[in-house]
Amino acid sequence: MKKLTGMGAVACMLATTGAHAVTNIDGQNGGGLVPWALLSSGPTVAITHIGTQNLDINSLAVNTSFANRVEVSYAHNMLNDNAAALTATNSNTDNVDNFGIKVKLNDMGDTMPQFALGAVYKKASGNLANTLNTALGVNTSSTDMYGVASKIVNMGGTNVLLNGVLRATKGNALGLLGFGGGNTAGASTSYKIEPELSAEVFAASNVVFGAEYRRQPNYAVAGTAQSTYLNQNSMYDFHVAYIASKNFTLTAAYVNLGTIAQVANGQTRQNGMFLQGQVSF
Repeated sequence: MKKLTGMGAVACMLATTGAHAVTNIDGQNGGGLVPWALLSSGPTVAITHIGTQNLDINSLAVNTSFANRVEVSYAHNMLNDNAAALTATNSNTDNVDNFGIKVKLNDMGDTMPQFALGAVYKKASGNLANTLNTALGVNTSSTDMYGVASKIVNMGGTNVLLNGVLRATKGNALGLLGFGGGNTAGASTSYKIEPELSAEVFAASNVVFGAEYRRQPNYAVAGTAQSTYLNQNSMYDFHVAYIASKNFTLTAAYVNLGTIAQVANGQTRQNGMFLQGQVSF
C-alpha cells in the first residue's frame, strides 16, 4: 500500500477518522458553530457548555457515520436565561432537539473540495418556546437544509482546513427562540439563505486553532413587540482544540452568539466561553 505523506496524509486522516473535528452545537461533525463536509469517524459523544452574560446553553450530542457516506446526528440543547424579566414569568428555559443527516457527495482531492448535503430537523419545547408561540405565533419546529464544502490547503508549510456553508433556515437563535417571524403584520415566514465560514489551522499534531462565522436570519419587524425578541445578528467564535488522544478532544473558545431576546436580557451581544469535551469510540 502506498504511504500517504503531507497533505494526502492529513486529508486521509480527517476524512477517515475525524480526529481533529469538534461536534457542532447542532450535533454534526465539524466546528462548534459550523458543520464540515467531513463525516464523523464513528460513534461520538460530546458535552458542550456555553456561558454568556445572561445565558447558559448546555448540549449533549451524539453522531456517527455509515459506509463513509452518511452521517447521522442528534443534539439536545438546553437553554437557561437568567434575565429577571423572563425568570419572573417562568419563561426562561427552553430545549431544542436536533435530528441531523449529512451525505458526502465526493472525496477530497488535490484540487477538489469535499462536498456534502445535510438537513437538521429542529423541535423547540419549553416555557420560552411556548410563550413565543402563543404571543407571537412563532413556530416551534422547522428543518434546516445546507450544502457544505471543505478543503485542506497548505499555507507556508502549515495545513489549513477551509470550510464554507450555505444554509436555508428559519431558526431564531439556533431555534431556541423558535422559527420564523410569527403572525406579526409584515413578518416573514419563509426560509432565508445564510452563509457560514470557518478555518482551522493545524498548529501541531494535537493542537488546532480556528475561527468560525455563522450568519443568522433576522425576522424582526421594526417597531413591534416581536422585534424585541426576534432581532438577531451573526455568531462567531475563536477556538483551540486539544486532541489528547485519538478518542478524546477538549475544545475551548471565545464565542459571541449575537443578540438573543434583547428586551429581556438588555444586551446587544451575548458573548462568553464555549467548552466541550468529546469522546469518540
